[in-house]
Amino acid sequence: MNTYTIQSYEDIRDRLRVRVMDIKGNTETLQNAVYEPVGCGLALVAYMELPEEIAEDGIANVPRGLIENMPDVDAEKVLADAMEGSIASDDAKLCAIQDMLMGPILGEEPENYLRSDRTPEDGVMVLTTGKGRLGASAFFYPEMDIEIGKRFGRDYYVLPSSVHEVLIMPDNGQMTPMELAKMVKEINETQVAPQDRLCNKVFRFHVETNELTVAADPDRRREMER
Repeated sequence: MNTYTIQSYEDIRDRLRVRVMDIKGNTETLQNAVYEPVGCGLALVAYMELPEEIAEDGIANVPRGLIENMPDVDAEKVLADAMEGSIASDDAKLCAIQDMLMGPILGEEPENYLRSDRTPEDGVMVLTTGKGRLGASAFFYPEMDIEIGKRFGRDYYVLPSSVHEVLIMPDNGQMTPMELAKMVKEINETQVAPQDRLCNKVFRFHVETNELTVAADPDRRREMER
């Protein structure tokens, strides 16, 4: 039987990363996890990258019980180191959705507007990481939400298409938040594997106040109608 012995914090520090999870949909999972609520019902969760023979999919959330007896280690430090590990190992990228879809076919690398002087197109963008794995967490990299707002120059919507990426759409008035949320919900139910779903909500980032709010929640609306 394969085992992975953890004797000190240094044994896991370089393996720490962050992922984003929906709190309401993962209450049992989060009971013993190291996490921090980041608003709108979401949480950043610290996890470890481990060999696949040790942990399913090669990752495991950091248990709170694991760090309780480690000197000078608390949840805040674990989350800070996990965020640092994610940023150092997996850069964020913001690309036009058509470039993400056609790039592999054409053999072209999609333009990353986070590293470009050009203004993003007035269309749907994909925010993820270079590796693309659990890349929705890139939205919560320090000041990432503000940076995207500066590049668009206006409010924008965040559509949680999966735990691996989010869609960014400038508020151009073409669709209402509830229409967007219903679209997210339908895609989640028909095209996204259950383990890869983030949530059905649609968020809005307000550039004047640098605030992320829930723009529409089809599940809550359905509960209220009942």
